[in-house]
Amino acid sequence: MTISDDGQSEANKSDIDFPPKTSDDFFRRGLKNAQLGILDKAVSDFEEAAWLDPENHEIQFNLGTAYLSMGDFEQAISNFSKAIKLKPDVADIYGNRAVAHAAIGQDIESEKDFDEAVRLGAPPDGLGVSNRLCEG
Repeated sequence: MTISDDGQSEANKSDIDFPPKTSDDFFRRGLKNAQLGILDKAVSDFEEAAWLDPENHEIQFNLGTAYLSMGDFEQAISNFSKAIKLKPDVADIYGNRAVAHAAIGQDIESEKDFDEAVRLGAPPDGLGVSNRLCEG
């Protein structure tokens, strides 16, 4: 295995350099880019996947998570809200949206999402840690 000038191994690079054609291709490449910490490329891939498959809650969730990681909390909330409309029974989506709301001082919305995430089975202690990390 060789390492390229930018530090990526050739194996990792070849996994994400394939030309995507389908929503699933863009989604998988977005996941790889996110795992490698290349969030701007992950967002681009997830956006393309969402364009091709706008009814996929997993794409919206991962897009929101990438924006959350980049500190774009308003956009993260938008994508999490789309994911919730598509599949309203996933605790992780509410949990991540609670974190995004807390990060921008929307405490009431954050608490509502926190409560819904717990109701859907999320561990309250894990969510509490996430919310405390965003309080400033």
